[in-house]
Amino acid sequence: MAENRGRPSEQPAVVPEKRVEKFTQIPGKPELGWQSTWYYDINKSTAGPWRVDHTPPKDFKAEKVKVMKNQSYGGMPVVMVFKTSNRSNAKTKMKIWNNTNIDYIISANSLPGVPNTAEILELGVGESFIEKWQSKYSL
Repeated sequence: MAENRGRPSEQPAVVPEKRVEKFTQIPGKPELGWQSTWYYDINKSTAGPWRVDHTPPKDFKAEKVKVMKNQSYGGMPVVMVFKTSNRSNAKTKMKIWNNTNIDYIISANSLPGVPNTAEILELGVGESFIEKWQSKYSL
C-alpha cells in the first residue's frame, strides 16, 4: 500500500467561461427618456461592467453652472502644484489663492501666474496642503 506523503495536490483553478454580453437597462421613469447601456466583458473586468453609456433624451439641454470666482472657503486657501511644461525635467511650482473658488480655478481658460501649457499635479483646499506638498515636491 502506497502512502501519500507531502503536500496534497491542488485542484485545478476554475477558469471562467469567456463571454461578452450587452445589457440595456431602461430607467424606472421612461417618460424622462434617459437610457443606460451596460457592457460586460469577462476579459476586461470580472468585477462588473467595463463601460456604461448614458444616453440623454432628444430634447435634453444641459444647464451651465455659473461659478462665483470670489466665493471663498472660510478663509482657507486653494493650493495648486503644477509643472511649467510637459518635459520630464520641468520645474515644479506652487500657486496659492486666498479668495478664489476651486471650481473657478478648474474651469478657467487661463490663470495668472500659471502657463497655459502647465500640467496640474495637485489641487486642494486648506493650509495643510501647503506644508505637505512643499515637502513632497521639495519646493
